[in-house]
Amino acid sequence: MRKYISCLVLISVVFAMLLAVKVKGCFKHQYSTIVNITAKSAIVMDLRRNKILYEKDANLRLAPASTTKIMTAVIVLEHGGLDRVLTVSRKASNIEPSKLGLKRNIQYKTEDLLAAVVMSSSNDAAIVLAEGIAGTEEEFVVLMNIKAKALGMENTRFANSTGLPSKKEEQYSSAYDLVRLMSHALTKEKIVELLNAKEMFIAGSDNIKLRLRNHNKMLWRKPESIIGKTGYTIKAKHCFLGVVYRKKGGIVFAILSARTPWKDLSILVNHGLHLYNGGLRLE
Repeated sequence: MRKYISCLVLISVVFAMLLAVKVKGCFKHQYSTIVNITAKSAIVMDLRRNKILYEKDANLRLAPASTTKIMTAVIVLEHGGLDRVLTVSRKASNIEPSKLGLKRNIQYKTEDLLAAVVMSSSNDAAIVLAEGIAGTEEEFVVLMNIKAKALGMENTRFANSTGLPSKKEEQYSSAYDLVRLMSHALTKEKIVELLNAKEMFIAGSDNIKLRLRNHNKMLWRKPESIIGKTGYTIKAKHCFLGVVYRKKGGIVFAILSARTPWKDLSILVNHGLHLYNGGLRLE
């Protein structure tokens, strides 16, 4: 009798283990390839419901590179007029790439400089805007950090308007904080317009035309455009902050510190849209 009961217990335990493995496998197998993204940190959020669909170390503090410029654009729109004319300073003209090559003392409309920042990730244009709006880039950064706090970006500290590595103080953000920022930025029609723009020409007081080309390669690669802001430095590696719209909402997402950004984005967005459309949430 004892042997019979022992056998029943053993069979029950084995059956329970097999069932657990099967359930676990069914739950995760369909989305297991998403684990293969090279990004150290990533997140996908339902834009309308403000619900996290997928995350990978989303609160990890990492260098945001030029995704910082989305905050720069937000501050410009909330603190300055697009028709203002700003002058290129020595500091702006001497900043390191990426840049348009703006020449000292040449004047540009704020609207054109904003386009250069969002589309072409121009560091010189970001400096001109920061100085024009707040007097100095340092004072502009104060506005950036005040806004970050207001948006609940608890793992973020900005040190400049460009996203370049800072020698004075550490600059960091998280994937979660960045999608909070992007959700707010998408309420600004001008930012959405520029994220969608592929190419544009601007000119300053010297009447020299400068070509802007969007750094987001996904605008050309996808039949349904992934719009967003790219970022790269040696320290930060590749970063991206973006959105895919649907009729009643869409997904907003971020990747930080990626080695293969475009492949990561394809994987992340495909799975993110599946989850958005009712698939199981990946834990």
